Amino acid sequence: MKVILLKDIKGVGRRFEEKNVSDGYAMNLLIPKKLAVPASEAGQIKTLKENEEKERVGEARRIDEAVAKISGTEVILTLKANEKNHLFASLTAQKLSEILKKEKGIDINPSYIVLKQPIKEVGKFEVPVKVGEKETKFTVVIQSQ
Repeated sequence: MKVILLKDIKGVGRRFEEKNVSDGYAMNLLIPKKLAVPASEAGQIKTLKENEEKERVGEARRIDEAVAKISGTEVILTLKANEKNHLFASLTAQKLSEILKKEKGIDINPSYIVLKQPIKEVGKFEVPVKVGEKETKFTVVIQSQ
């Protein structure tokens, strides 16, 4: 049976390739799990490719805007710390992403925030952000409560 793959499948092929697979494999696994569609629906695939390209361009534009907004941004946080200025709860990339969205309205994926290790103490920190080839930094100032 000829199918067009909707996702990369190891040992079968890459996304949007037309492949000839056994009927059982197509009908019992690929099509029900929406990993492929029958090749007779090729017009639908062209539309999917176009939509994906539009999404990719939109995502790239959104990322460029977020990187431009983040550059030079300073976030001031007041968190609980002990007498040695160690935080009770460390700041991870996930938490920093949430804080940026909440406080500055900047929506950035936590995987783009490059922390070698979580921030665990009071102070001023330069946090690098890397999105593909683009790099920038923002500052986090942590004060003791």
